[in-house]
Amino acid sequence: MHSQTTAVKFTLAALAISGMFLAPRAFAADIKGQVIGGGAPIAKSTVTLWEAGADAPKQLAQTKTNDDGRFEVRTKGAHSDAMLYLVANGGVPKASKAGTDDPAIALLAVVGSDPPASVTINELTTVASAFTNARFINGDAISGNPLGLKIAAGNVPNLVDPVTGGWGKVLLDPLNSSMTTTMANLDTLGSLITASFTVANDDWRTRFYKAATPTGGTTPKNTLEAMAGIAREPWADPKDLYALFDEAYPLPAPDGRRSSPFVPYLVYPPADFALALAFSGGGDYANGRFMFDAAANLWCGMNWMPGSQSGVNKSTGGGVGKFSPNGVALSP
Repeated sequence: MHSQTTAVKFTLAALAISGMFLAPRAFAADIKGQVIGGGAPIAKSTVTLWEAGADAPKQLAQTKTNDDGRFEVRTKGAHSDAMLYLVANGGVPKASKAGTDDPAIALLAVVGSDPPASVTINELTTVASAFTNARFINGDAISGNPLGLKIAAGNVPNLVDPVTGGWGKVLLDPLNSSMTTTMANLDTLGSLITASFTVANDDWRTRFYKAATPTGGTTPKNTLEAMAGIAREPWADPKDLYALFDEAYPLPAPDGRRSSPFVPYLVYPPADFALALAFSGGGDYANGRFMFDAAANLWCGMNWMPGSQSGVNKSTGGGVGKFSPNGVALSP
């Protein structure tokens, strides 16, 4: 009996010690990057690194971009499981002829808990980050339940590569690049951001912010708020938004190409601007009865087995499928 009691105490002590090592720890790393707008650097832009959580976001670092739009910040004080994001406010866009600071520029890049050493903040990272984090954004601030923030951050790279600021890995796969209009939706929205500080006039910007205002919400003051508003209600004003795109980048000829910075773009008004992605793999075939576990993994049953001769009359069950919250196949 004495030996059993000692073993229990030892086990509990070991669990307590291991729990200490599993607790979130602060870490520090350098993040270098560049702020780009219209394919050119944005100089003198204020770049702020934030840590998102259940409460108000915590500012970790702040700096300004140089003439090449480059910056460097340090994640000192961030927790190892923290959801990090970068906001670039204002600056002088080299793509604009004005040559002055534009306070309405606000670009976003959500980089999650394991940010790359080098990042790009541009129009496409802003669209992707705003759409995945729409429910958590309030102005420039991002906050919410930790699991939700983790899921949102994990899906940003599906749309946009955080290093290059170009298309993400899932957006480029055959299911999405050639079978949906999501890439064109993303590019068109990104081009609207570019237009707001390059080719647009005050009247255009006023109409853009009006079209991006969510029902019952306040009129956006910058490009980040505008994109967050569109993300919350992508079905609200697709015709008006497309008309603004058409006005900013008119078609030079029936068979010509618009001067928009991102292609492919939409060629006619969409039903909405939703950025939907399709996922497959892991034995995914004729699945049904979808369920989510506490960690937000998707589980489903496979009615048929890929590669077999099973069909409607003679089916062979394909087992259980499992996908992570960002669509990675974890089965079979």
